Amino acid sequence: MRRSNPTATRSFDFGLFWDRWGIASVLVLLVIVAAVISPDFLSVQNIQSILRESAYVGIVACAMTIAIMNGTFDLSVGGQLALVSVISLFAFGIGGTGLAIAAALGAGLACGLINGALVTALRVPPFIATLGMLFVFRGIAFVLTQDGPATLPYSDVDSPFAQIGSGGIAYVPTTFIIMLLVFAAGYLILRRTPTGRRVIAYGSSPAAARFSGISAWKVRLFVFALLGVAVGIASLTYVTRVWTADGSAQDGFELRVITAAVLGGASLQGGKGSLVGTFSAVLLVSVLNDLLVSQGVDAAYQRIILGTVLVVALAIDGLRTKFTGFSRLRRSPRHRSKILTA
Repeated sequence: MRRSNPTATRSFDFGLFWDRWGIASVLVLLVIVAAVISPDFLSVQNIQSILRESAYVGIVACAMTIAIMNGTFDLSVGGQLALVSVISLFAFGIGGTGLAIAAALGAGLACGLINGALVTALRVPPFIATLGMLFVFRGIAFVLTQDGPATLPYSDVDSPFAQIGSGGIAYVPTTFIIMLLVFAAGYLILRRTPTGRRVIAYGSSPAAARFSGISAWKVRLFVFALLGVAVGIASLTYVTRVWTADGSAQDGFELRVITAAVLGGASLQGGKGSLVGTFSAVLLVSVLNDLLVSQGVDAAYQRIILGTVLVVALAIDGLRTKFTGFSRLRRSPRHRSKILTA
């Protein structure tokens, strides 16, 4: 009886390696480089700044990862963030912290439902629908602030609303804690609820999901509504840090969010993603941005670098799929021969 050598059947799985260790390895390497180049990088104040800046990107990237796993995405999140931030500041001026928070969550949900209705009820492709709504949302924000940007008065710097962006617990910024809670909620939705399992199932195989009785429009509407709520939460962590907003707020925000999601392991083909990977990618993008700013890199070149990172992330996604499939094809004949010769 022939026995195959177990070590002979082992082959390097690039996709598996990247999914498990890729982003974390790059993040560690980037932190080391940043610490060498910038002596102040590891200071408490700088680390806190990075964590605060990562929060609003990370919160939306968490929801975007779920959307991409469902086989869709939202290009309007930058416009949503601008509009919701403006509405939240207006609401604070009228009714204080409680109304500002309620307005942000409500406006975010409304934006998400509008996108979801366009995609599900009117059957507009997500790319077209959300790209168009990006300009609509930003345009409304510009109209609302045509007399000047919405601002948080300096006299309210000690208000509970302002403390969302500047407060913290044991040196950990409040905004970063909120991001951690959002990721925890995202994990529970995906892994512990029937709705989350339907989201993944539909992204993996829409035809099979429909055959199993999964409602396509309900799943998609839920995903876009979830994105809207995430933008509402993110806007609170953003606007309470910068204290001002108008239609130009966070131009290019959607690029950073999608970069983090794809770099973290979400496949644009749907059905696959990692919230842990997205979390690591958010920190990586934030560290990279901090390093570029500290080195005085012009904003235009920062955009070029970020765009390059997105292209690389998409290339890695393609390579990951290719090498994973190739490894499976290589292992399959060996596995069959092992069974025949045992």
